[in-house]
Amino acid sequence: MSASADSASLGDLTSEQVAHLDAAAAECGVSTLQLMEIAGWQVARCAWRHLGGPAEVSVVAGYGNNGGDGLVAARHLSTWGCAVRVLVLGDEQRVAGVVRDHVTSARLCGIDVIVDANPAAVRGVIAGADLVIDAILGTGLRSAPREPQSSGIRALNESGIPVLSVDVPSGLDATTGDAFDPTVQAALTCTLTAMKRGLRLGDAPAHAGAVWVADIGLPAAAWLRAGVEQPSGIRGGELVHTSS
Repeated sequence: MSASADSASLGDLTSEQVAHLDAAAAECGVSTLQLMEIAGWQVARCAWRHLGGPAEVSVVAGYGNNGGDGLVAARHLSTWGCAVRVLVLGDEQRVAGVVRDHVTSARLCGIDVIVDANPAAVRGVIAGADLVIDAILGTGLRSAPREPQSSGIRALNESGIPVLSVDVPSGLDATTGDAFDPTVQAALTCTLTAMKRGLRLGDAPAHAGAVWVADIGLPAAAWLRAGVEQPSGIRGGELVHTSS
């Protein structure tokens, strides 16, 4: 498949276009909370496919929308029989809005969720895991990760445990493919809505692992409103491997 055909089929979103699409979806009456639920379900599906069944899974999440996707994935994986632990890597007071809602729902569903800005907590949460879901930083990143996220990323890379990154590996620029210091070294990446341009460029192939693209139900009206071409190959609830 040529690069242009691949872009038409799977998409080629920049960070700016992702933000425009999210805003357009809200203008169409589809909330972040609604999209996050589907996004997290698709991340859970990707993890489940990789694991092949119930296993021990740890989620290391930030306090932005990427973290919310990870929390939703944790809830679904727990429902499917996985033993799940979650660390939200940040100060308690910064965990708000829909992410706070998902922390609450995960806890009410019996999942152990720790909120701690100390990156030393990462090693304890991921110890013994078969897979770690990286939901620390997403497509909005424009510069090198700061503390505590930077030390958390290093802990993931030093663990030797396979990592599934949500949308892009934390530390990777979703538009340019530049890997800041540090960037998660993922075994696989589940990117949401459509392919991110940066996952094809620069340092991305050395950090993203196997890339899957997931349909999260972004309305056709939102694509039109944002002025972004809707990819033809991401529909029907599909989870598509980029080499297929």
